[in-house]
Amino acid sequence: MPDQLREEDIVSYYNTVVQTKLHNYLYGNPRVDAAWKTILTYAPRKKQPLRILEVGCGVGSICYRMHKRWPDAQITGIDISSKSIEIASKLFGNQHTTFVEGILTPETFSGNFDLIIFMDVYEHIAVADRPVVHAAIRKLLANQGRLILSVPTPHNLKWSAVHKPETMQPVDEHISLSIINQLSVDTATEVLLYQIKNIWRVGDYAHIVFERNNDFEAAFFQPIPINLLGKILRSMKRIRDKGVGKLREMSIRKKLS
Repeated sequence: MPDQLREEDIVSYYNTVVQTKLHNYLYGNPRVDAAWKTILTYAPRKKQPLRILEVGCGVGSICYRMHKRWPDAQITGIDISSKSIEIASKLFGNQHTTFVEGILTPETFSGNFDLIIFMDVYEHIAVADRPVVHAAIRKLLANQGRLILSVPTPHNLKWSAVHKPETMQPVDEHISLSIINQLSVDTATEVLLYQIKNIWRVGDYAHIVFERNNDFEAAFFQPIPINLLGKILRSMKRIRDKGVGKLREMSIRKKLS
């Protein structure tokens, strides 16, 4: 955390924006809805996630959506805002959904999570604090688990700093491809998706999906399943490609002779 920013100042800031987060839950927000679609599309595919962690959960609206989607999963939301956690617990807390006030460190939780989410949160982590967060993700993400980020693009933050400075938060870091690569290295994950989104302006947000897979050979190098029709079409393509190849060979020999 930067020296000029005290933790209590940052907590105080996020306590003051609770009403905005409640408004987003009540009336919707295109940024949140787009991120939710990515979560649904890229949540672990082989099995339903059994343990889910949302970092920077705010008032808990996404935890609530995940509980509705995966009712048997144990879902945990963590946020530094005491007011957000108080509201989230009252609105959405249940035997499967719990909320914790604090910051993410390797000691905050035990066990593994199948899905970890940072929805418009990672850019608000100071550079000096990233190693601790990365270490926590590395420890907590299960094998074949996925990490999903939604972040504003650097162009978005540069534009906002000039044209809408009132929207900037206490920490707003530019999340470049080199930073994403470092996150992947530090957490022992692979980047499955980097996708630019158009929410309010062209290219203003990015969605990134990482996967931890210690059995990558078994996961990625299995033969592609194919039915009888697929086998016939593949054979026909091979015959066609062989004929085209012969014609090309004749053309090349003629030009080189």
